[in-house]
Amino acid sequence: LVSATTSTIRQSVSATGTLEPAHRADLSFLVSGTVTSVPVAVGDEVKVGTVLAKVDSAALQTAVTLAQANVTATQDQLTAQKNAGSSAVQLASTVAQLASVQSRLTDAKTALAAASMTSPIAGTVAQVNIATGDKVGSAASSSAQIVVISTTSWVVQASVGSADLPQLKKGLQAEITPTGSTTKIFGTVKTVGIVASSSSGGSASFPVTIAVTGRPKGLYAGGAATVSIIVKQVENVLTVPTNAVHTVNAKTVVYQMVNGAQVSTPVTVGTTYGAVTQILSGLKAGDNVVGTTFRTGGNNSTGG
Repeated sequence: LVSATTSTIRQSVSATGTLEPAHRADLSFLVSGTVTSVPVAVGDEVKVGTVLAKVDSAALQTAVTLAQANVTATQDQLTAQKNAGSSAVQLASTVAQLASVQSRLTDAKTALAAASMTSPIAGTVAQVNIATGDKVGSAASSSAQIVVISTTSWVVQASVGSADLPQLKKGLQAEITPTGSTTKIFGTVKTVGIVASSSSGGSASFPVTIAVTGRPKGLYAGGAATVSIIVKQVENVLTVPTNAVHTVNAKTVVYQMVNGAQVSTPVTVGTTYGAVTQILSGLKAGDNVVGTTFRTGGNNSTGG
């Protein structure tokens, strides 16, 4: 015998995914030069603005000095022309020249600042791919010279099939179990992709990003996790095991024991949630029903 019970029913979509830092900075020098210092190593904790590496800045400083001298000279020229009553055409020409040299000064200062690589985020140094004495160029590189990741905020990059996609939306709650852990962590759906990330054998997978709630410990970038995304939750549902519900003579019934005999009780059922079925009428919480029956004869044969 099993009891009809009132509980909270959850419907969920299962997925697998990979833990990734919520914030990641892939950094490379934007100027050419020789690396003069790399004061950080993998595993170091850094703050926003922490200097991660430097290149030789002598040439860049010289460029700033020259650009500043040109700006000063052009400003002096403009002042002299105004005092001398120069024509509007001459003044306009000098003003345009001043704007040009001021722009070059701004560029030179930007390049000088770029000689020091600083962290734009607080986090942990994950990769260091340069060393003192290395030559670096301003051309784009296929790999970052230094990588910094957040280790207190995480996301799970997961994927779901096309059949599950319509049930998902931003903000849904999720339960996450990192591989090798028995402790669940929690999160919310951050984004749901509508363009397939992969497709094989006629089956497509769509990307889903889940933002992990809080700052759980013991997570590692690249670690696997299973995810259960809760798409529906119904409170105070009266249910019995699904295998206790039968159809007899076109009626839906459950069996209760009365004086040692199974007596059919008509019920109205709602939604079936896998192993349990919702009972809308015919039973109340605590009523005992037969979980699996073995009967023979006519329309009453229900199987086990």
